[in-house]
Amino acid sequence: MSAQALPCPNRGDPASAQPLNDQQLLALVRSGDVAAFGELFIRYRRVGGFVARAESDNPSDAADIVGEAFAAVFQAIVEGRGPVESFRSYLLTTIRRMAHRKNQKATRLVLIDSGTVDAFAFSGDDHVLGTHESIILVRAFRELPRRWQDVLWYVDVEGLKPAQAGPLLGLTPNALSALAIRAREGLRQMYLQKHVGQATVQSCTEYLRYLGRYVRNGLRGNAQAKVREHTERCAHCSAVLAELRELQTSMRTTTNK
Repeated sequence: MSAQALPCPNRGDPASAQPLNDQQLLALVRSGDVAAFGELFIRYRRVGGFVARAESDNPSDAADIVGEAFAAVFQAIVEGRGPVESFRSYLLTTIRRMAHRKNQKATRLVLIDSGTVDAFAFSGDDHVLGTHESIILVRAFRELPRRWQDVLWYVDVEGLKPAQAGPLLGLTPNALSALAIRAREGLRQMYLQKHVGQATVQSCTEYLRYLGRYVRNGLRGNAQAKVREHTERCAHCSAVLAELRELQTSMRTTTNK
């Protein structure tokens, strides 16, 4: 679906200066007013294009992804499915998934532009250093379980409340809030782990891979004790641990949403 394929909306009453909100437009689309979807298209095509470019490794795919996503969302709505509220989040999630599917089919790595990196790095309450660290942050984000990625995207990037994001993931608001806490902590640990280099001594390998979790007190019982004992007697791992602790102090510690 392209801009040319959609009719130009005309909301009719020139005396009314108050634009319809997304929920009202969706209700009109469900009632058969195709022009209302055209207005949604105009409203969100730019941000849709931004997300498509950010999530695609081939910028030339972005326009097709946006068109296909709008078409898929429109088809879902007219079939009685799709979003009733939160049109923007539903659309952008559709764009992300279509971009990822295209990337996977092409067996290429996803490249993220600096705009999306900064949007994630500095969204919500969990600010992390500066733009020079953003690529590392996104690499850490990509290695999280997909469920965690989704909840962080909805809550910290899109800014949805748990009551809004919960239905999109099939969770109650309380369950989503709990998942978001775990996901944010997982991101912090993975982000720190991305700063751990390769082991110079083979015997250090099994300890270095746990340092991101260790510095966040994310290990349990014997595992925590074993890493502590190793770092106390290994100069290399002790130095790496000191760097991670310094990095952690640079991360703003705030209360989770």
